This record gives sequence, structure tokens and C-alpha cells, in this order.
Amino acid sequence: MKAASCILGVFACLLSCVRADDSVWRIDTTEEWKAAADTNLVAVTITDGQARSTEKVSVFRSPVRTFPEKRKAKKITLRQSVVWDNWREIDKVSLPEMADALIFLPEKPGSYWMLGRFGPDLKRKKGEKYNPRPQDLPGSIFAYHAWHSTDMKTWKHCGPVSDNRGAWMTTAEYADGKYYLYYDKPNDQDPHLIVDNDLGDGEMGIDHGLVFDDPTNGSDCGVLRDEDGRFHLIFEDWSYNNAKTHAWDSPVAGHAVSPDGISAFHRVGNAVDERTKPTGKTGEFVHSSSDTPLTYEIHKPEQNAYGDWTAVKVGGQYYLFCDYDPVGKHIRVGRFTSAGIDKPFRFCGSFGHGHPDPSVGFAEGQFYLVQQQGKVDFVSPGPWVPGVEVRVGVDNSGDGKIDQWTDWETVAEIYKQKPGFARIVDTKPAQLDIGELPSGTGFAFEYRTQEVEDTEAKVWMESVEITFAR
Repeated sequence: MKAASCILGVFACLLSCVRADDSVWRIDTTEEWKAAADTNLVAVTITDGQARSTEKVSVFRSPVRTFPEKRKAKKITLRQSVVWDNWREIDKVSLPEMADALIFLPEKPGSYWMLGRFGPDLKRKKGEKYNPRPQDLPGSIFAYHAWHSTDMKTWKHCGPVSDNRGAWMTTAEYADGKYYLYYDKPNDQDPHLIVDNDLGDGEMGIDHGLVFDDPTNGSDCGVLRDEDGRFHLIFEDWSYNNAKTHAWDSPVAGHAVSPDGISAFHRVGNAVDERTKPTGKTGEFVHSSSDTPLTYEIHKPEQNAYGDWTAVKVGGQYYLFCDYDPVGKHIRVGRFTSAGIDKPFRFCGSFGHGHPDPSVGFAEGQFYLVQQQGKVDFVSPGPWVPGVEVRVGVDNSGDGKIDQWTDWETVAEIYKQKPGFARIVDTKPAQLDIGELPSGTGFAFEYRTQEVEDTEAKVWMESVEITFAR
């Protein structure tokens, strides 16, 4: 009986594979890429499940794949690596009077907000001794203000969105006509919240106070509201290093979730965990906002640190950008990614220089990374590296040679902000309709990459898929 079941199982598996071959030719593993690669490649290597262009100009060619019966091709879909190494410098997006760590909040196409301290107020207080209790200071020196733009070029100052209690604002979200403005109190610790119905009226919204009582110390959180409505906070966890000697950053980022962004925030684990080996020893440091020592676990070797988080979702992929303080090197922008918000994020690169406190969002057809220091910000067309052309050929005579090719056509992913979500961007895949080709028993494809101005990124092709009519 067991033998019969086994035979039936094998038959079912083989039948399933045949059915899959009937409708799709897919390449997404190292073995599949090697099998699909012609020997005459130009500046392309196969590694880690990808076809990686080693130069800006490259060519990938496949041999003819034959099938037992004629079929008709429908479309070809190409997907690149998710490392998103496609950023370039631009002049500062922000105005000189936008001070401190800025928060970029793209509400919807044509409506963009920037939050920051108001520079003139800061200048009037220049020379005064630092006061760790900004709530005791008069005026709006520590208040955050809002600026609005319809084109990311011209900004209108709309006045304060907090008072001195809302100092050290860290991140913001938008949902159903309301703006969720998170701030740390004291600095770098314990996320608080202001909910505002109108960022342009010059008045503060409802202050909900402490919304996540973080026992680990450290916040500088980033927020993202996902399609299911849940709010996700990614925050610094200072339990595992001396944050004072690492730019107030940490090797661990905690992850907390709330159903509405206001109540019931609870920790669900770590989004990022880059710890080295624990020594079993502890140390202490003191933050400038308090005289109470903070305890941390000592790890060896010395750890890289990350913090000041900002989050964005592109298609089904999640990205975290942050301050990246590598051991022995200068601080810069770091980048992590994950296929699921509840899955661990992996480090996938860095760029820039200086202490960024980044804030990322999509506006006017591209992604912006706004930083607090330096003379530049960054833009990117998206994770897809442009300059890719593709064509597909068919053998309709059955001799194993291509009889007809489509024209070369440029393909690219297309990005569009998801309606009602500030930090989610929908993706249309890079596809080419090849239904014009006649039916055939063999097919091949080629793609080539071209040099694109203002980007040093090279194409790492993750997968290619040709679908056929059933």
C-alpha cells in the first residue's frame, strides 16, 4: 500500500512539473541561470542566484529552449535584485530654515510635507546654554514646524505642529486624513505621539503622550503603516552597546506593532540584529537628558551601529534606511531590506557620508532621501536599475534555430504611490508583451544593459520568466 502511494505521489509530482512547463519558463536559481546562459555572454557572471553585470554595458543571451509541442508565448517578465544600489546626489531639497532632523511625509501625489525645527527661532537663541528640559523654555525654539510643497521645489511655511513638549520629532505617518507625528521624550527615548487633522493651520493637534513605553532605552524610531492598517515602529535598542560612543546608535533595532498607531504598541521582536558575541559583562553610560546610568551588555568584537530609522515599502519588499556607524569608519546612510515586515531585515548596502538622520519617501515619480546634514540629499528612480533592453525569439520551423525576433525594447519597473498610504509604493513589473510572435517549439531571449548617466549601479538580474498561453 505504501509503495502504491509512493508511485502515485511521484506521478503527481511529474504531472505537476509538466503542467508548470506548459505555461512558464522561469529562471531564478544559480543552476537555472547557468543552464539558460549562452557561452557568449558579455560582462555577465552567474553567482548567488543572479546574472550580475560586471560593467555598465553587458549582454546576456540564452540558448534556444525546445519544447515537445508548439506553444505561443505571451510575455516576458524581468526582476532585478532588491539591493537598491541606485542612488545619486542632488542639491538639498530642504530650505535653509528647516533645521535639525527633518521628516519627509508624502501625503499623496502633489502634496508633500516636510517637518523640522524653524531655523530663525534657533538662531535667536544662539549662544544660550543648552537646556535638557525644552518644555520649560518659552516660545517655539524646540517646536517642530511644517512646510508644504506641490512639486518638491517650492515650500510654504505653515507654522508649528508641536510645542516644546513635542521636541525631537522622529517620524510621521498619514492615515485617513490624520497625521501621526511621533516624538521622543526625553531625547532618543520613549516614543510619544501627536495626532493632527491639519498640518497647515499652525496649531498643534492632540497630544496622546507616551504610546510605547520602551524598556530598552533608545528610540529614534521610524514608522510604517501597512496595507492591513497596522502601524510598525522600528526603534533603536540600546541594550547591547555603549550608544554614547557609537553616535547614539545600536546593533539592534526593535520592532513594535499597534493596530491604530496610538494604542497597544507591543514589541514583536527585532527587525535588525547585528550583534557580535556577548562577553557576559555589562557596562554603563549616561545620556545627556538624564543623570541615570543606562546598562548595556558588552559584546566582542566591536559592533557596527545603526539608528534614526525610516521605512518604505516598494511592491512587496520592505526597506529600512538609517544612520550607519561602521567600526573604524565614518558614519553614512545604511540600507536594510526584507520580503516581510515580520521577517528579519538584512543589510544590503550603504552610501553617502556624514550623519544623515535620513527620511525617505516617494514624490514626483522618484524616491527622495532627505538628510539633516551636509549640502546634498539623494534621489533614486527606484530599486530597478534603468537601461535594460530585451528581445525574445521563436523557432517555428523546429530546426533548433531562431526564425523571428521581437524588436529590442526598453523595460523597467514602474512605481506609483499607493492611494491612502504615505510610505507604500506600488510596483508594476518590467514586462514585454511578446504575443506578436508566432507559435513555435523553441524560444530564446536576450537582454542588454546600457550606460546610464548619474548612476554607478550595475544590473543584477534576479529572475526572468516567459509565460505561454495554455
